[in-house]
Amino acid sequence: MRYFTHKYAQFSSYMKLTRLVMLAVGICYTAVATYAQPNPKREFRAGWLATYANIDWPSSRNLTPAQEQAEFIQRVNEYRTNGMNAIFVQVRSQCDAMYPSPFDPWSADLTGTQGVAPSPFYDPLQFMIDESHKRGLEFHAWFNPYRALATATTSSLAALAPTHIVNTQPGWILDCTTNSSGAVQKILNPGLPEVWNYVIGVVMHVVRNYDVDGIHFDDYFYTNPALTTYNDDATFAQYGRGIANKNDWRRSNVDTLIKRLGDSIRAVKPWVKFGISPTGIWMSQANNPLGSNTSSGATQHFRDLFANSRLWQQNGWIDYLAPQVYWFMGQTGSDYNNLIPWWNNNAFSRHMYIGQAGYKVGDPAQGSFNTDNGQIPKQVRLNRTFNNIHGQIVYNTTSLRNNRLGFRDSLRQNLYNTPALWPVMSWIDNTPPPAPTQVTATVTNPTQVTLTWQAATSGSELARARQFAIYRATDNGVSINNVAHFIGITPMDTLRFVDNIIADEPYYYIITALDRMHNESAPSAIVAVNTGILPLTLQHFSVAKKGNTAQLLWLSQQEINFSHFVIERSTNGSYFESIAQVKAQGGQQSTNTYRYEDNLTVNAARTWYYRLKMVDADGKYQYSPVRTIKDVTATVTVYPNPVPVNGTLIVQLPTSDSKVQYRLVNAQGIAIQQGTLAPYAQAAIRLQAHVKAGAYWLQLQSADGTVQTTSVQVQ
Repeated sequence: MRYFTHKYAQFSSYMKLTRLVMLAVGICYTAVATYAQPNPKREFRAGWLATYANIDWPSSRNLTPAQEQAEFIQRVNEYRTNGMNAIFVQVRSQCDAMYPSPFDPWSADLTGTQGVAPSPFYDPLQFMIDESHKRGLEFHAWFNPYRALATATTSSLAALAPTHIVNTQPGWILDCTTNSSGAVQKILNPGLPEVWNYVIGVVMHVVRNYDVDGIHFDDYFYTNPALTTYNDDATFAQYGRGIANKNDWRRSNVDTLIKRLGDSIRAVKPWVKFGISPTGIWMSQANNPLGSNTSSGATQHFRDLFANSRLWQQNGWIDYLAPQVYWFMGQTGSDYNNLIPWWNNNAFSRHMYIGQAGYKVGDPAQGSFNTDNGQIPKQVRLNRTFNNIHGQIVYNTTSLRNNRLGFRDSLRQNLYNTPALWPVMSWIDNTPPPAPTQVTATVTNPTQVTLTWQAATSGSELARARQFAIYRATDNGVSINNVAHFIGITPMDTLRFVDNIIADEPYYYIITALDRMHNESAPSAIVAVNTGILPLTLQHFSVAKKGNTAQLLWLSQQEINFSHFVIERSTNGSYFESIAQVKAQGGQQSTNTYRYEDNLTVNAARTWYYRLKMVDADGKYQYSPVRTIKDVTATVTVYPNPVPVNGTLIVQLPTSDSKVQYRLVNAQGIAIQQGTLAPYAQAAIRLQAHVKAGAYWLQLQSADGTVQTTSVQVQ
């Protein structure tokens, strides 16, 4: 397992020193705190990484794969240092791909020549997902759904691969001519059902084959007919669907794609978020009474781009909107101060993230973005005052790296200097996972503590504990409800955390589990280091199952002024009850041995958790690590069931300390597939080609000879 060293670990120590210095020089700390509100515990903090024309990555079309990978690692390391928790990477900008696609050719922005794969070969999308997840970042795959060629010239057309959609399906393309310059942009015709199916196929290929956290569209839909000229009359005549007004029909075309794609994503991987980032104004109030207090002449994506984002949000077709509110506070005609309340009031119980114009900071042509070094920080603070604004996304990554007027430092050092959980999408899932168990805290050197724990197994991807939140305090009042105690989030699928501490000071920790949708479990048992509370050394604590009883054994030394042990039991690892009290034997030199036998009561999970509450003579106490036993005859869970031919059967095994043999038996009693499954695992059985559709029995035999059988349907 990878382990994680906490980037915020020294923050509380720094704050202690800061307070001392401030008091020493006579500064009133409480007066400062009046204006410094704590950062929220949950907030979406992200950035866009554009690959089109090498805006953000890769920096050049001439890099080797190793150089590309090194650059991307640098980018995600910077995101992590910035305090961000998600990244949006453009994986398809103009019907080309930053990954091996059966639909689109390789992007020239990656290899220099469209249709040519990286050499030596690697899959950039898989690499980027893995590196993002290693750093605890959500990875959102960003697609331009319609743009086929940003600027069509003789040279750009000649550079297209033979497999590019402009060459293979010229009848699907709309030529959009810019009125002022005559430049031509080619887009997929949004009115064609073939285009809907093509775009959905492109996206669903990624959903099915990659562990993305989200699918993201930007603001490119139809081009603005006030600025460009294109002819879709024939498409309207053929596919008008009885809609009289062409503008309504165009909006309906985009609506159809959005709804169908959202339905497709939810059917395959309901945990993959689907969201869209339109331009920052839906409609102005002067043109629509439901619109915002903005200029009637501003670009309004409902009217000009035929994108009815308000409808998508209202109908729940998408999980979030991220409007590009790329204006400064007080800007005439499109005031940030006016737009944020409007978007807040039109969230419709879905998430709302605000797109911020980092790229405008320090630009002399951009008004207050050039003169006010606090513009972006002030926007973040304003966002936080609205309940339905759940975070922000900065465009673009290069602007964060350039750090003009120090705006990135304001995020890194102040507004994002504490970790943040992602906001929960309760309409997808609102059931928290089980709490971590068997938590330990060990001082591995005087200034470091290593935490370890175990995650409960789950038969559902939505319920699986995927990340963990770490809380720390200097007393046993540590709480998940105190934001000041929240010190870190692990990368994906990590069961170890290293915290930097001040030597010899006491620290108390609790850990919570986070599932796919970031629902947070109940806290683990408290573990502590350097407490000096108990005059006792717990040398050993174990629990074993014997028949229908749990056999507890523990050894201790140095029982000076020590009172007793309380044995606590749980059936879910979260809520413990006291079942017995054992008086201390006492003594300084000898090792004391304790045993206790507990009669097991049946519970649904057939799992039991035990811990010792060790109580001093003055009432102070400390908990032991949690120990777990599981009934080896617990019911096996298999899914999906039915399983498709050539599919993969997931087997949720009961706890075992040895491998399990499996046999897939047909109706005639013949084993047609067999093998070995690892213990303590959610094991996968890939059905072999000769396993045809029909009814089967799956037999599992543990090392002690216990055989369990469950039916499986292959179809």
